[in-house]
Amino acid sequence: MRRVFYPSALIWLIPFTAMGDGQNNNMTDEGTHWFSDVLQFFGSSNEVDLSGGMDWGVLPGPFANPEQGVGIGVAAVGLYSPQGIQSGNQLSTLTISGYASSEGSYGIGVHNATFLNQNQWVLGLEGKLSKTPSDYWGIGKAAAEDANNKTLHEGLFFAIKPTLSYQFIDHYFIKGGIDATFLYRQKSQGNALQPQQLQDATNLGVLLAIEYDTRDYQTNPYSGRLVSVEQTWFLNALGSDYQYNELTVNYREYYRLYQNNILAFDYFVQGLSNEDELPWFAMSKLGGDNRMRGYYYGRYRDRYQMTAQLEYRHSFSTRHGAVIWGGAGNIGAHFAELFQHTWLPTYGVGYRFAFKPRVNVRLDLGFGDETTVYFNIHEAF
Repeated sequence: MRRVFYPSALIWLIPFTAMGDGQNNNMTDEGTHWFSDVLQFFGSSNEVDLSGGMDWGVLPGPFANPEQGVGIGVAAVGLYSPQGIQSGNQLSTLTISGYASSEGSYGIGVHNATFLNQNQWVLGLEGKLSKTPSDYWGIGKAAAEDANNKTLHEGLFFAIKPTLSYQFIDHYFIKGGIDATFLYRQKSQGNALQPQQLQDATNLGVLLAIEYDTRDYQTNPYSGRLVSVEQTWFLNALGSDYQYNELTVNYREYYRLYQNNILAFDYFVQGLSNEDELPWFAMSKLGGDNRMRGYYYGRYRDRYQMTAQLEYRHSFSTRHGAVIWGGAGNIGAHFAELFQHTWLPTYGVGYRFAFKPRVNVRLDLGFGDETTVYFNIHEAF
């Protein structure tokens, strides 16, 4: 079993909360008051308190795996409302995670969404800086399924994606931004990467998207729909080493079946233009903690990707819940190939703990070509 550990001590602490009375939402029963104190110390609460400007919660904890050794990580989530909680905006969120290990790997990630003027403007930011070993098998399904291709890759990776969205009609947004990736100090052990692929690389693009969004809450919707069509142009004129286009389409639907039960659906398709030279690190990748859980992120990669997943979410109380999901996906060098080969299945179960209102800590067990444990903040989609 491969275990993917996301930094937080709650991976050990949360199961003890489920042993108490599921109807006791303040978790102050005899025998669990100590745990309530621990949660409150790290910022967990049933209510959002913006009296200090931002309501923070912090999840520290150790981790261990063969590639990185032992380490320490911290994940923090902040809720805020720049124009006041009565302004009609969604609560804005800032999520920061970081880690460092005994083998010299480290990383920090940022995800931010700021809502302004009654959700008419949305400022977004995704960023990641890391030096962490990862495995690479090559491009295409055949390469991914050949164990002899497995290559250990290391490098300094930096990616940043700032965006600005404007709601020009109710629920319709136009979004623009920049997508930038930089790779430095690369090295590998294996035969899937050639020396020229390990040179320093810069990949810069501009993006434009149209979105239809009726979700009631961005990071943990109970109802609504998202339809997003995003085009990114990576251009030599911007300083990019590569010139190509990327088209991404994402459709999500959320139904409240009845009280405390949500049915969530996600459809995703992505394709890169047919250029002579495409960056190996920017190919569309299956896997990860959001889509195709149970697959090593990036083992399956190619010019095209298509995935679909259906997830059933049930809340036992205001703090505890569970999910089950199933789905499938495929990759191909051409769009038609997505339907010419057998699709890869994914399914799994998960536990949810409401660290703050509408902010879930999730523990997922995903089954695909391997069995993987994921631990993270916010829903998968």
